[in-house]
Amino acid sequence: MKLDNRDRAPKCYSFWLFPLVCLAVFLGGCGGKEPPLSKEAQTLKKELLGEIDKLTAALVEPVGKQDWETVKPILQTSYEEMEKRGKIVPARVVAMDQNGIIQANYPHRDISDFDFYNYGPAKIVYIKKMKAQAMLYFGKTKIYILMSPLLKRDQVIGAVAMAFLEEELQNKWKVSEKEFLSIDFNG
Repeated sequence: MKLDNRDRAPKCYSFWLFPLVCLAVFLGGCGGKEPPLSKEAQTLKKELLGEIDKLTAALVEPVGKQDWETVKPILQTSYEEMEKRGKIVPARVVAMDQNGIIQANYPHRDISDFDFYNYGPAKIVYIKKMKAQAMLYFGKTKIYILMSPLLKRDQVIGAVAMAFLEEELQNKWKVSEKEFLSIDFNG
């Protein structure tokens, strides 16, 4: 019995199939990785997480009761403590209700009733119950925010956010916009 080339083709292809699949898996696994965070971004992440965690712990009870008069001095005290430590000093700290509406902020500025809920990071915070960061424009000014949900019995009762000016991010902390936006504050 004589075999022609058509009978040998499957064996020849199977010989090369395994190495090609392995190569594709290897390259696919390595292709999507982001470069590691710079030392400055790692430090910023650690400091921001420490401050936002303190704020969320202090705000859960009064925000749960919607006691905004109690929230205001908590924001002020937290802000003043951050100033004393001098590491992370936001331009503004805000507390929002369960609908994403700012109810209190410090340093005080008349931005109450500002609806954050329709912004992308707020949807992550309110729907996915995760921290989120973003770059936003207020007028012509770029600000960077870190938002965190306030959870009570696994329900989002509000959120807290810290806002930073572009100069702080790039000049003081030496972290680019791209790198700030790539930080995983949930991991």
